[in-house]
Formats: sequence, C-alpha cells, structure tokens
Amino acid sequence: MTAPLRVGIVGCGNVALNFHVPAYLALPDRFTITALADPTPERLELGRTGAGLAPEQVHSDAFALIAREDVDVVDVCTPQHLHRDLVVAAAAAGKHILCEKPLAATPADAAAMVEAADAAGVVLGVVHNYLFFPEIIAARNLIDDGAIGEVRTVAVDMLGVVDSPGAAGYRPQWRHDPAAAGGGVLMDMLHGVYLAEHLVAEPVERVSAHVDAATPGDAVEGLALCRLETAHRTALVNIGWGFGPGGIRINGSKGRIVLRYRDDGTIPWAPFEALQVTTDAGTETLDLPPGQELAPLIADALRATVADLADAVTAGQTPAAPGRAALHTLEATVAAYTSAALGRSVDIPLPADGPVHRHGVTGLAELDVPAASGVRRRGLFGLTPTPTSTPAGS
Repeated sequence: MTAPLRVGIVGCGNVALNFHVPAYLALPDRFTITALADPTPERLELGRTGAGLAPEQVHSDAFALIAREDVDVVDVCTPQHLHRDLVVAAAAAGKHILCEKPLAATPADAAAMVEAADAAGVVLGVVHNYLFFPEIIAARNLIDDGAIGEVRTVAVDMLGVVDSPGAAGYRPQWRHDPAAAGGGVLMDMLHGVYLAEHLVAEPVERVSAHVDAATPGDAVEGLALCRLETAHRTALVNIGWGFGPGGIRINGSKGRIVLRYRDDGTIPWAPFEALQVTTDAGTETLDLPPGQELAPLIADALRATVADLADAVTAGQTPAAPGRAALHTLEATVAAYTSAALGRSVDIPLPADGPVHRHGVTGLAELDVPAASGVRRRGLFGLTPTPTSTPAGS
C-alpha cells in the first residue's frame, strides 16, 4: 500500500479551512496534512487547530513550508496574484502542486507556473472542482455516448452568484481589486468558462463579451455575458452577482440536455433538481446514481479533486484539470475582458508579448480602448474614463 501523500497548505483563508483541510482529513489513507502557512496569525492558528497540527508545523513564511522535507504536495490557497512565486518555488523544490482557481491573475504568470512544473517533472493540478459534480459527469457521458448527436451550442447561466467576501483577517474585498483578483465575477467564477468548454467538447478559439459593473464605481465587473467559439461550435457563458437565473442547456443535432437547479438558481448555491434529455422519442428525466440526487456540497467536489490529484501523483495519470488546461481557461477569461474593452472578438491564445497576456486586465490600460467602450466609460480595471467634451457656447 502506498504511503499517504504529505500535504502542506499555503493560505488559511475560507476556502482552505472550510474545504481543503476537510477534504484531506476525509481521506486519511491518501493524505496527511503536515504543514500550514499563512502570514495572518489568527488565520494560521485557526488552521493549526482545525488540522490538528503542532506549533512547529505551521509557518508565517510560505517558503519555509515549501522547504520542508516532510511535504510531498504543496496546496496553494492564496489569492491568485500570489500564485506564481509559490508554484514556481514548489516545483523547483520537487513538490507536486494543487493550485486553487484561477491558476493566476495573469496569463504570463500562469504560463511560467506551467513551464516550471513541466521542467521539474511534477504534477500541477488546478481546482476546477465543478467537473466532479455528478450532473456534469452525467451530461458529458450522454454527450460522449451520442445521445443528442453532435453538440451545436452550450449555454451556462450563473447569474445568481453570491459575492462572498474573503477572510476578515486578510482583505475581505480583495476580489474587487483588479490587480489582485485579475477581474471580477467572471474571474472568480470561471467555473462557467471551463464547464462550457468541457460540455461543448472542443477547444475554445475565440471569445467575445460584454461586461458591466454591479455597483457604480466598482473597479471590477459584476456581470459578464460571453460567447466562446470553437472550430465548429459555440458556447454562451453568462455570469453575474445577484439574483438572476441559472442552469445549463446543451443543444445537439438530435436532441438537447437541460440541467435545472432549484428555483432556476445558480450552481452550486441552488441544489440540482433535474437532468432532462429531449429527443424525437420525447423527454426523459434521468436519475443520477443513488445518493447523488442533489448536487454535492463544494466539500464533496473538493474531496474528489484532491483524490484525483493523488491518482495523478501515484499512478502517473493526468489530473482532470492540469495546469496547461487551466492556463487555456484563464486566457479565454482574459480574452473576454479584452473583447469587452475593445468591442470585438479576440482570438486565443493571446499574443505572449501583448499587455493583457503579461498583465491581465490591468494591461488593458496599454491598449487603444475606445472612448465609447463601456469598460472605459465605467472606469473598470483601472481605465480612466475619457472626459466628455463641452460643446462651444454652452
């Protein structure tokens, strides 16, 4: 029997303590938590007691954790603008890595992380945990089995996203800082982007989008309406903070699949209710496996995610969301912001020498964003609104 993988978790925010720590503790034959790191003393102590660690097993310096000989896997749970240095250092130390989504705040940082892991020969998995929701698995299996013929379109609606603050001991509103978060609700919930591509079953090649602030004066978007185009298919991804509808619809040449959530709400805040398949034979509501009638809690999907990482490390398998796939998802997301700013479709991959590849949304300031652009007019992502000229004689 293979010894459990020894995990060091960097970052003791809400996602780490509420989901990552319980996921590892629930799989004692596969993992043991040997270290934690966080610069905020109260969060570090919460993590230490929750994970059952001794004082010498926790660090205020993440790089001290990475240097430990009793760590096989570094789990990065910090805000995304801090991911690059941690992942590159972990790879250089020969550690396998699980990184929270999004992989980074900028595509350049994400690319450096992927390159570092590849060069070191270590696994870099990313928390695209919605891939493990049972209704998503069931829908993709139906697609692969040809139940609805060739996929034509996919629509993912997540317009009822809760704007959850970060840990009080850190910066509760860091997700509204474009430099730290890399964007607003779309970046935070790029689950919708990778789910759409997963269900459309072809790689996204170009993106167009409209974004808007949820609150006047906010620096990031609270609404994003996106079109993702592949070589032969199209996906629509609509994500917003608020009380809008949710659900997933997949249209094929011989039928359709509809995933419904309670009160037409948004995954995962609204429990899954029904998976319906319609063909020329009629409409059928399919049952999920026993015990999975409702979408799992995020904790369940996190447990599946870390188990998938263990398989990747111990059996040489590719994780469900390897670093390179997560880089592609991030580029599609940043391309959406670029499209919204410029008012045109944007191809991916993004030019490696371009400002949005290097700097993410803050790089939009280096582009020729039109004065009439809604992104500029609302002052999103640090862009300066163009002053309105006053007609002569007024």
